[in-house]
Amino acid sequence: MIWSIALMLALGSSPPPAAVVMKDEPVMFSLNVPEQVRHAKVVSLRMETVVMKRNAAAVWNIFWNMPNANAQTPVTDEHFAGYIASPANSALRDPKPANFVLQLPEAAVVAMHDAETMSFTFVPVRKLPEGGVTIWTIRLE
Repeated sequence: MIWSIALMLALGSSPPPAAVVMKDEPVMFSLNVPEQVRHAKVVSLRMETVVMKRNAAAVWNIFWNMPNANAQTPVTDEHFAGYIASPANSALRDPKPANFVLQLPEAAVVAMHDAETMSFTFVPVRKLPEGGVTIWTIRLE
């Protein structure tokens, strides 16, 4: 019993994981490519515990290995991975966490076969809700 209390206290005192916070400018970050992903034929970018106010829609484009992507970067670019859209919902007054999964295009999957890391740039398509979007967990699987 005492060891479980000590473990809970130790876990509770650890710093929270780094989050990706997107306001109205593009945000670039890198992910380690797990070994099992390097051999996969289908890879997804999983975004969990995404928090934003729901009084306005949130839409952002995602580009892989393109740190200079911005709102003018065309979605026809070979580095375009897809987009995430979260509609406005006036019934939800408080930010509620959401989860999103994006299957990556074949070109990105092939690029991961020899990569240890992969960068992603999230580009807001329009003004985001007040406070922006916070994504607590992002991983490849």
